[in-house]
Amino acid sequence: MRIRPSDVAKALGFVLLLVPLEGCCGKYFRGSNDIVTFPTISPLNASIQPGTTQQFSATGTFATGGGTGDVTTQTTWTSSDPAIATINNAGLATGIAFGTVTISGNCQCYITRTSLSVSSQAVTITSIATTPANATIAIGGTQQFVATATYSDGASSVITSSAIWTSSDSTIATVSSGGLVTGLTSGNVTITASSGNITGFTTLTVQ
Repeated sequence: MRIRPSDVAKALGFVLLLVPLEGCCGKYFRGSNDIVTFPTISPLNASIQPGTTQQFSATGTFATGGGTGDVTTQTTWTSSDPAIATINNAGLATGIAFGTVTISGNCQCYITRTSLSVSSQAVTITSIATTPANATIAIGGTQQFVATATYSDGASSVITSSAIWTSSDSTIATVSSGGLVTGLTSGNVTITASSGNITGFTTLTVQ
């Protein structure tokens, strides 16, 4: 049978189309075309003692249909400082020494983060400070914000990378998952950093 060049091109195009599908967190559930997006990890901002463990889990949302599924074993887990806490391939973290680390779950296409504190006692976040306060930027300019958490034991740590950032008006200014704000048009917005039920906010002027 003679193979036409057009048939080869179509076949290659089909293969290339499948590559990004295989590269993301899809095909672990339901139909072969399901892609899992925007994974979330839990628990948020946990606290453990040295020598104890904390199991983290990851949940992905299907791009089609909106259902969810567990992607813990398909997630690559890392700790920002293994000298304070380690985490294995199954999402099980172990406290090593006092301190706070960022636990990252990388489901190939998407990364989500939370903080883990290793302390002599169980602690919780009591407040979040978002800085700088009342900043002003030009249209098209950027401003990096920082979120600092204060815990029930009096300790504090920077949780910028694990906080959830929001802008009160994304037509005036947008904020990235890492707290970087970009001014779009003149106006005032509230920039909020949150972790669980605790929030901290400040105002930003774009002019």
